[in-house]
Amino acid sequence: MKKWLWLAITSIVLIGCFSIMELGSNYIGKDYTDTEDFQNDYENFENQLIVYVLDPPSVEPLLSINSRDIEEYRERYGSLSDQIRSVQGQYDPGIAEANASANESLAEALTEERDAKIAAIRSNFADDEVVREKIQAEREAAVEQTLNEMNTEKPAFLELTHHYMYELTNIRTGETFTKGELKDEPYFEKSYTAAVPLRSSSDSYYYDGMLDQTGVQIPVSDAEFEGVVQVNRSLMAASPLGERLEHFKWVKTALYVLGIVAVIGTILLLTKLKFQWTWFSSMSLYKRWSYLPIEIKFVLAFLSLVLSLSAATHFFSALAYSWPPISMQYGTNLVWEFLMTAFLLAATVLQIIWLLTYYQGVNKFSDEFPRSFLFRSLRTSREAFLKKSIGVQTLLLLGVIFFWGFGTMLVLYVPAVIIVWIPATLLIGIPVLLLLLNRFGYLNVLMKDTEKMAQGRLGQDIPVRGKSPLADHARQLNRLKEGVRHSVSEQAKSERLKTELITNVSHDLRTPLTSIITYTDLLKSPELSLENRLAYTDILDRKSQRLKTLIEDLFEVSKMASGNMQLSRTRLDLTQLMAQALAEHQEEIDAADLEFRVDTPEKPLMISADGQKWWRVLDNLILNAIKYSLPGTRVYVNLTEKDDEAEFIMKNVTRYELGGNTEELFERFKRGDVSRQTEGSGLGLAIAQSIVDLHGGTMTIKVDGDLFKVRVAIESL
Repeated sequence: MKKWLWLAITSIVLIGCFSIMELGSNYIGKDYTDTEDFQNDYENFENQLIVYVLDPPSVEPLLSINSRDIEEYRERYGSLSDQIRSVQGQYDPGIAEANASANESLAEALTEERDAKIAAIRSNFADDEVVREKIQAEREAAVEQTLNEMNTEKPAFLELTHHYMYELTNIRTGETFTKGELKDEPYFEKSYTAAVPLRSSSDSYYYDGMLDQTGVQIPVSDAEFEGVVQVNRSLMAASPLGERLEHFKWVKTALYVLGIVAVIGTILLLTKLKFQWTWFSSMSLYKRWSYLPIEIKFVLAFLSLVLSLSAATHFFSALAYSWPPISMQYGTNLVWEFLMTAFLLAATVLQIIWLLTYYQGVNKFSDEFPRSFLFRSLRTSREAFLKKSIGVQTLLLLGVIFFWGFGTMLVLYVPAVIIVWIPATLLIGIPVLLLLLNRFGYLNVLMKDTEKMAQGRLGQDIPVRGKSPLADHARQLNRLKEGVRHSVSEQAKSERLKTELITNVSHDLRTPLTSIITYTDLLKSPELSLENRLAYTDILDRKSQRLKTLIEDLFEVSKMASGNMQLSRTRLDLTQLMAQALAEHQEEIDAADLEFRVDTPEKPLMISADGQKWWRVLDNLILNAIKYSLPGTRVYVNLTEKDDEAEFIMKNVTRYELGGNTEELFERFKRGDVSRQTEGSGLGLAIAQSIVDLHGGTMTIKVDGDLFKVRVAIESL
């Protein structure tokens, strides 16, 4: 309850303070005679008093006629020929019609009237005295009409100024004018002296608007008066100005009341109703408000502030300018404006308190603002200039379209602008519009082709038009499309190799396993001879070792492919390591009927590698050459240092036809012997490739007909 009472009192205090600030300077400590309304009324009274009573306008000075007046009268309706043609145009059709109908009397009357007017026009241009007499007669009639109108309005002036009393003397003539009885303590009094006399403050001419056609003007009086002017309070209250006086008193009283209420409210807020943040932060409405986006919170507060200020303005207007002050409608309207202003001010104060409570810390605002719609919009708008040319061109196009539309609207109000609008439209507006439509059309083409790409339709390339950013984007989409085509091809290849892998694994594992199962069943026979039992046992041992080798190689390849293998690098002499590997397989080389030609450097060739793993690389490559080289041929082994790299090259003539796709030789279980009659696991090159990659080296294979060449390079020390 206290929080609502605090809000209500705060709103009333604010209304009182704002009312004093807005209206206090015109009412507090002042009387009605100090107001601008009274000063304007009094100034009008001074000017009209001189016109109607003290120094009415004189007629004689207005009747002097000069040569300029004569020329203006003559040329009022055009030159002599223009006026004659105008008269003839008025009468000749009627005369012709009368003659056609044999109405001679009408034709004669119209002719005489026409000729008389033409003669009068000729006389105007021939004799100045004739014109002077006509101007004199015209002015006399106009002045007489003006003075009659002034005399007609004079009673109304005297009635409206009934509350003014004065005693004034014309300083030049000494004539004195009095009205009513002057008081010793009047409601209002103003004195005039010879130094500060009463004179007309108007810069215009009396009734000049009624005399524009004749050119007659009544100048402002230059008479000066001294004396006293007073205002009778009781007579003023009874006059039409009495309502203004009462209204002034009412507003003045209301402002005093509002000021006193504001002071009392302020004392209560400082003593009995001290503000507490928890009043408003514990409200259920505050919790719902806190979930609103930051923009909504500040927009609601801003709208509430604008509406409350607007309501306060309406309240001040109703208080100071509504009419009349004694009517029930005025009071009802004023109460309604007060309550509406108080409610909106309370809502504004409440939201300001909520904002201060919610954003007490700077971090709260800085954390929430980046998630706001405004911040995201500003950040997104910056992305329009990631390609500066697109952002600049878009702004220029929008600017041209805007000014073109503005110019089109301007033509409707200022037709002369069409002289500039037509060439601007032809040279700028239409070309820019066509350019804009062309860009949007090209953008639609890109979007349509991108949609086709998303659907997997990788047909023709996107057309590239010009050198615009959209054309660059089209080039990038074409590259992407080519990449997708390659990816699809690689995926198909991967699926094929995966199928082959499963087939090969199944075949290579099932063959020794089938033999093991078969010979195990044979060993179970009690009638089996010792000689056969030993032979079967030997076969089981060979097939078990074969199966073991396959499983170990497969496990090792999987381990290296998953990245779980750790290297223990040491400083190795690659020359010595290769010599040892060749020596280990010398018997197998001799049995394979092969001749190895080895070329190594004389000095040690040092590398940083895991000795066991690198031994496996050399071992696999040598075994690969022994198994798949054509018997009776030579195998060339070359070890050199080139460009800070240790380069190992092995070349041999293959026993089997390899084809052109050498990359497949790195795949698991891929052999040069497609019939799979050799004892290899098909993992040798894959294992070697993985080990070389782990060491940061490179391994490549080239096939030229039946010549097989493998190259291994690693950084030397």
